[in-house]
Amino acid sequence: MYKIKEIAEALDIEPWRIRGAIERGTIKFRDDFSPPYFVFTRALGKIEAGTAIFLGEKIEVIRGFPKIKRAFFLSNAVKNHFEDKVAVEEKMNGYNVRVFSIKKKLVAITRGGYVCPYTTNKIRKNKKISRFLKENNKVLCGEVVGLENPYAIHCYEEAPKFGYFVFDIREKGSNMPMSIKEKNSLLEEYVIEKVRLFGIYSKEEVVEKTFEILKKLEEENREGVVLKDPEMKLEPLKYTPSKTNTSDLRHAFRFPFDFGRDFFFSRIIREGFQAVELEEDEEELKERAKRIGESILFPMVETIRRVRNKEVVTDDYQIRVESMEEIKTLMRYLQRQGVTCILGDVMQENKNLVATLKRIRPNSNDKIKSILEKGVTSE
Repeated sequence: MYKIKEIAEALDIEPWRIRGAIERGTIKFRDDFSPPYFVFTRALGKIEAGTAIFLGEKIEVIRGFPKIKRAFFLSNAVKNHFEDKVAVEEKMNGYNVRVFSIKKKLVAITRGGYVCPYTTNKIRKNKKISRFLKENNKVLCGEVVGLENPYAIHCYEEAPKFGYFVFDIREKGSNMPMSIKEKNSLLEEYVIEKVRLFGIYSKEEVVEKTFEILKKLEEENREGVVLKDPEMKLEPLKYTPSKTNTSDLRHAFRFPFDFGRDFFFSRIIREGFQAVELEEDEEELKERAKRIGESILFPMVETIRRVRNKEVVTDDYQIRVESMEEIKTLMRYLQRQGVTCILGDVMQENKNLVATLKRIRPNSNDKIKSILEKGVTSE
């Protein structure tokens, strides 16, 4: 039924390993899309987490997007990691999406490898991307940004509601990326939006240039940068300024019992290394400490007060669709993903419906309520 032998051959992995992963639940079967597909929720040997295997007469393999290492101390990271030239691209604040064609249909999957119905419908309306995929059997890797999506909210002037910006083009099956030059040339040919390339610099000058770029990005409330080998033969590195780290903390501490401690800790540690590398004086260090402290305490106190006032604290997202059926399809998909979500206001805007989705993060609401009622906790 599952074509395990064919999947194993396509991935060059022993069939027993595929069968075992399916039995353990680390490879999941999905039938809420046609054709049905498997998702690798964890890496299996050389096969990345987030890999999707689409079934049918012909098996199609969409490899997971590789994890990008984070630079903590930028100067030493560059010195030890890169060989010569370094390309600096913008890291945008949204969610990672791979776009490709399966059976002549445009499909968009999240970083986890799942076909998102909302994202797929939105990107299918992009005629330039549709044309590209008809003429190129490639995988576009990019970031969805804007205020109208169910995952990550950040307003960009160039895409205030919904935008898709490509940062990689990869081969199906092998996951081999195009060089920066080849990628940008092809995207420009099809007039497809892409992340900004700030420049390609020598190894000796790139750190200074990167901090100059980051200063401007921080002023503009933008996320950060990705440093890449122009030929894409080395793994990229990502780096974010302080404002991005504290913005992440501010959001996470609205729901302090839902985000893992590693999430909090890693962002605070980044701040320490960054302060040292930038040789901050006492006043700058005090300002950084104030910024970190406020991003932790203020949102957490607000949430505790709201729960004390019998409110349910939710993470609110806005989507724009053409029909109520699209909303129902997305809600079913999110529920299957384990997301507790309720539908808020739905408003008609011209031919569209604009809906608010209220994501309930139960751990924080329940834990805070329990502590307020009992006054104690086991931790």
